[in-house]
Amino acid sequence: MEGINGQQLKWNWLEPILVYLGILFSGLLFSFCSEEIAFLMLAIGMPQTEMAFFAVAYVFQFMVTVLLVLFLSVFVNNAGLNDLGLINTSWSNYWRYGIMGGLLLMLLVLLLGLPINYLQPDIQPQVFEEMLRSVQGGSEFIILLVMGAVLAPVSEELFYRGMIYPVVRGYLGPLWGAIVAGLIFGLAHWDFWRTIPLAVGGAVLCYFYEKTGSILVTMLAHGVWNGVMAVIVYFSLINV
Repeated sequence: MEGINGQQLKWNWLEPILVYLGILFSGLLFSFCSEEIAFLMLAIGMPQTEMAFFAVAYVFQFMVTVLLVLFLSVFVNNAGLNDLGLINTSWSNYWRYGIMGGLLLMLLVLLLGLPINYLQPDIQPQVFEEMLRSVQGGSEFIILLVMGAVLAPVSEELFYRGMIYPVVRGYLGPLWGAIVAGLIFGLAHWDFWRTIPLAVGGAVLCYFYEKTGSILVTMLAHGVWNGVMAVIVYFSLINV
């Protein structure tokens, strides 16, 4: 099976499934050990707030995802970082698909969300949005911005575009591979109403990967998408 950049793909379905199961298990383990984690946070001087606990959980999931992807691809299957799409590319690609593509992607997802907001005006916000709406000052917003615009794009692009998309593409080709991989991305957020906008966003990111051969570009586009959305939510609250 051939990867995005023409190299032989060195993993198959098993590895993404193991990563996802590892993420689920680590989440359950984190919840089970919540009291011990809270005690450790107190011991190192961290505030005992919902925001602090959310940040610790977020960073923990980020680390688990990245380490599992790298372990199962690089160490177990002897893949190189380029096999995961960690390849530098031209500045024009970063500008065109990373920055401008990320802005257009954000607008597209916003437009796709309008019918959902009309049909379900009282739809429950995602956890990250709830945290944004509860921030107490600029420092908490900066922490959330780093989490949403840096950590999430890195871990999610490594997993969904770097690891999952090449496998699906190998069976279905670039078009249907992007559609199915995008749908997996949407469903993995466990948000029924927002599945379609997120799936479209995931499919577009697969397209950016196809055009550039680099998930560094898709990380940038994903970061712009998340970051601009976070800024919009934050400043809409300030101006109320």
